[in-house]
Amino acid sequence: MGVIYGRLPGYHLSARGQRQAAAAAARLATRDVGTIWASPLERAQETAAAIAEKHDLEIITDERLIESDSTLEGLGRRARDFARSPRYWWRFRNPLRPSWGESFVDIRLRMLSAIKEASSRSGGREVVIVSHQTPVLVARLALTKKRLPPWIGVTPCTTGSITTMELNEGQVISASYFAPPA
Repeated sequence: MGVIYGRLPGYHLSARGQRQAAAAAARLATRDVGTIWASPLERAQETAAAIAEKHDLEIITDERLIESDSTLEGLGRRARDFARSPRYWWRFRNPLRPSWGESFVDIRLRMLSAIKEASSRSGGREVVIVSHQTPVLVARLALTKKRLPPWIGVTPCTTGSITTMELNEGQVISASYFAPPA
């Protein structure tokens, strides 16, 4: 199950991640994509490159799309890994307000800022944003005006997935979700 990568450098797409990126690229191949923006982390850049290749576009790298800041980087993902690491327990004193890293408010502000700028620079065409699970969930919830914490499992967001939203004057008028096969 691995570790929490967070912003740690040097984590590239696994073979599974490469297949997911190829599936995402195939899914978006016929779309009218005008710009592709991505997090600077290696795995996001590799996913964006697979998509950009289908559209002959340059990737715009934006720090605002980076993974959420976390003090849990390098910790195992399983509950038993967390249970065996009591030094991390205090960081979960308030799960509605992340005490283990960057606040959801800060994530929302930077993600929506990047999305707004990318949209304004797309020439009216579609925008592809390649980011990470928590920032994507926070942005999706903000755009749909939901006030749930992003870690509540009612909103699907698997690795390699695609969320499509059509916006009209900042309002979501349609949305779809695609999860590539593992």
